[in-house]
Formats: sequence, structure tokens, C-alpha cells
Amino acid sequence: MPRHRFTLAALATLAVPGLDVAVTRTFTGGGEGQYDAALVTDAGGEHLVVRAPVDPQAAARLTAEVDVLEVLTPGVRARLPFAVPSTKGVLPAPHAVVTSYLPGVRLQPGAVGAESALAGSIGRAVAAIHEVPTAVVADAQLPVATAADCLRGVEDLIERAGSTGDVPLELIDRWSAAAEDATLWRFQPCVVHGGLAAESLLVSPKEDPDSRVTGVLGWAGLQVGDPARDLAWVLGLPETGAAATVLDTYTAVRGRNADTALTRRALLYAELEIARWLLHGVERRDAVITDDAVQMLGALLASVLDGTAGTLVGERQPTLTVAEVERMLDARRQRASSASRAPLAAHASRSSASE
Repeated sequence: MPRHRFTLAALATLAVPGLDVAVTRTFTGGGEGQYDAALVTDAGGEHLVVRAPVDPQAAARLTAEVDVLEVLTPGVRARLPFAVPSTKGVLPAPHAVVTSYLPGVRLQPGAVGAESALAGSIGRAVAAIHEVPTAVVADAQLPVATAADCLRGVEDLIERAGSTGDVPLELIDRWSAAAEDATLWRFQPCVVHGGLAAESLLVSPKEDPDSRVTGVLGWAGLQVGDPARDLAWVLGLPETGAAATVLDTYTAVRGRNADTALTRRALLYAELEIARWLLHGVERRDAVITDDAVQMLGALLASVLDGTAGTLVGERQPTLTVAEVERMLDARRQRASSASRAPLAAHASRSSASE
């Protein structure tokens, strides 16, 4: 049974000595399904968020996030064009964490227009994370992966997905060929968010003509790794041209630090998120999740067979341009049997959040 907001407020007062709670409200932006959350306002008018995990996996994720937020020092935060939560108090048992409240609304993918200021802001926000010095992560003893480590992770995921027997062999072959293509894996790892998705981003209200990213949440996965993982979800933005604007802005900001195979790897990761979703369903023995993943794999296979999926490898096409990805995604959207089904990479956030 979910904890009542008054219970969460009581936990907050234990985690933050001297906290005088004046108002308590249920908070729906605290990680639905992972945490019970409440928004509390103290006597001075400051808003705080209190979260309590619902299972051991969520508890581990919350602990990791607290550790990461300590790594994001004022100096690091000053480099970022958006706000990051600050930890105000931690209660070990029962486990609860109190953080600052960040104003803004969760990003709705459909609100990102091709020519919008928001699309450019997303590109700049992701680039800013990737430009944080790697020593910040390494010195904190957070995970540091090489390009070879990232490749091994992909190979392991492909193997595990293949072992389920639910992934068409054509897709296994397609992903394996990408793993074997050396041109994809010549990149310089950088600091990555590690769990970036649309719901990770807070933006100014849509009525703001200069809507922009105002905050980023969910920092538990901070590490040094493949920048393409943080951009895979962008390929699922529904409006034609939106992904191109985000990626073009990102590349312009990073300049010489951007790699030519970034978009191809992002596309690979977007496809592999369906495999992650499948494995999540198998591990939980959840037929609903498994059937959903199998249906998505079938749709992906259809686009591969009819040539609209695009190519991930090939000596004559060592890079996949943003424009080509846009055309490919348009073809996939036209194939969709239901307008309600989320685009491929947008669905990735569901599996990422479930791990």
C-alpha cells in the first residue's frame, strides 16, 4: 500500500532536523512505480520533495542518486545550463530521501518542434553534461567505461536477448553486424547521465515562447560511457525534424568532441532498448511486458525487411546522417498500426526506468 503523504511528511521531519512542515501534497513527479513521494512546504515557504522506495531495486537506485548528487559540486553545477536537485536529508530506516524541489514541467516529446527553442535547449543540455570533465566521475570512483567496455555491454545484451528465443534472427544478425563494425566504436567516452529520457527533463511551461530545459532529474546512472546512450531517446521525438535540431545543436556545441558514428550508435541503442524491455519482462515473468516487446520487435523486423529501417553498418556509408534517420523514422511512423503506440526510442525510457 502506498505511503500516505502525511507519513512521508513525518519521514521528512526525521530526515531533516528542524524541518517545520506547513503543507503536504501528493507528488506525482517523483518516479511513479519506484517511489512513494510527497511535496512538502516548510514554514518559510521552501518546497521539498520526499521520496521513499517501494522495493530494494528502487532503494539501491535512490542511494546511488544521493551519492551522485554529492559529486555534482557547486563548481560542476555552474557548468550546466539547468538546475540539479540537492539532497537536504537522508533517513536510513525506514529509507527516505529529501531533496530540493525543481520548478518546471516534465518534457512532453510531442511538444518539441523542429524549429523550436526547446529542441535546441535539449541539445545544449545534453552536450553540457557530456562536457563535464571525466575526472569528476573518476575521482568519485563512479563507473568509467572505455569504448571497448561499451561494445562488450552491447554484445552481452545481444547474447542475452537472443537466448530468450523471442528475438527474430534477422534482428540478432543486424545488431551483431553493428557490434562487429569497428567504425561504430571509435569514440571517446565522456561523462553521461546514464538514464536520460524525456521524463528526466524539466522544461518551462509550453506557453513560454522560449521554452527551455530548466532541470534534469534521475542522476543515479552518472558515469563515463558512450554519449550515444543519452541521445537514443531523441530519435523517438514524434515531430519530423525535431531530432535533427536536437542532434545538430548537440554536435555544434561539442564541436571536435562529437564523433561521426554517434547517430548510428544512438539508433542501435534505441533498437536495443526493445531487447532490454523484453529481458525486463522475462526476468519479471510479466507476460504483458514480454508480449509488448515481442510486438515491437515484430514491427522493427518489418521495417528492416522492407528497407525502411536504415542501415547501421557498411563501408560505403560509414555514417548515418540525421536527415537519413529522420526519413527512416518517418517511414516507421507511417507503418504504425495504431497512432497511440509510442515511437521506438521514446519507448526506451520505459525499459530504462525499469532497470
